[in-house]
Amino acid sequence: MLLREKTRILFVISYLDTGGAERALAEITKNLPNDWEIDILVNSKRRVDFDYRGNLLDLKIDEEPKMLSIFFHVKILCKRIAALRRLKKHGGYNACISFLDSANVANILTGNAYCKTIISIRNSLMKQAKLPQYKYIVNPLAKRLYSRADWIVAVSKGVRMELVEQFKLPEEKVVAIENGYDIKRINALAEMELDAEETEFIKNKKVVITVGRLTDQKGQWHLLRAFSEVVKKLNNTVLIIVGGGELEEYLKNVAKKLMIEEKVLFVGYSNNPYKYLRRSDVFVLSSLYEGFPNAMAEAICMGLPCVATAFRTGACELLEPLSDESILNVCEVSKLEYGIISPCCSGNKFFDEPLEKEEVELAKAICELLEDASLCTHYAEMSKKRRVDLGIDSIVTKYEGIIAG
Repeated sequence: MLLREKTRILFVISYLDTGGAERALAEITKNLPNDWEIDILVNSKRRVDFDYRGNLLDLKIDEEPKMLSIFFHVKILCKRIAALRRLKKHGGYNACISFLDSANVANILTGNAYCKTIISIRNSLMKQAKLPQYKYIVNPLAKRLYSRADWIVAVSKGVRMELVEQFKLPEEKVVAIENGYDIKRINALAEMELDAEETEFIKNKKVVITVGRLTDQKGQWHLLRAFSEVVKKLNNTVLIIVGGGELEEYLKNVAKKLMIEEKVLFVGYSNNPYKYLRRSDVFVLSSLYEGFPNAMAEAICMGLPCVATAFRTGACELLEPLSDESILNVCEVSKLEYGIISPCCSGNKFFDEPLEKEEVELAKAICELLEDASLCTHYAEMSKKRRVDLGIDSIVTKYEGIIAG
């Protein structure tokens, strides 16, 4: 398919508010060539938190998302298909690029007669298979439909391997393109000041930080339990949790039951997590699974030493990019080239039970960095080295390649 005289791209995503996929799409639009024309189809213009470049189109669905409502998702799918058919036929686009599974399905069902269909898989579909909507709807549709796309973009090499091996998608169509980051912009935002209460909270303290939605996937209750062990050894340590989500009240109750509520600051969602990262000593990600961990990549861009649980599809690629995934089969703290991993936690929600072995190992990894200044400095320097590979320009070049190829 030849490029038209003027390159026009249509992006499709549900919203442009919180979330790694949303942030990644917004960053791509801002860094594509200036003479490219960009449209972005969303459910509602009212749910926009990220800066983007392009013309925003919407389906005028202003009601709050009902994630568990089949009727709600069917309604969106039908409206999106109708809009995409019209836009693809009359918009003169070179490619339609969709992010997240609902948008991917509509992109494929409306075909590639008028432009390329490029879909982006942002997370491990196999790890989400325990969720009913993935087990009975998304994953069967992925196996049946996704091979029709011109290109299938996996957010990491691990996700790519899963799509080829588990979903039997054509290997030649599946390409891994990780997320990219505008490091100059991140550094500029990091200079913003904290408010007085936040400044007082971290004053003269060692600061551990995590960033991410407060959901089951991120496993922050495991981090809280591990952190309760950290403060027994290092009392002058505090934890900042940046993110909002359905588990907020549950996690606050966990902190209270562990009697560490005065050591934990729940910031809520922030469109500038970098000002907190800049003032922190160690970044920790306690996820059970990921596609590509944006939060940890941004911490690396900020030059922070990182600890991550050994979730598949992402951790290995960031902290030991030249290794294979066998390195994730760990049962104790392991030092990688660019950071430290500890065993992935169980996902079981506990209150009063003793810490599980994986939580003990996570606490050990955090303490090791906080106690060993030379080790902490080493991994801070390694993060600065690793961030060279995470710049947005190289990622955009890869997208330009599949649009033109």
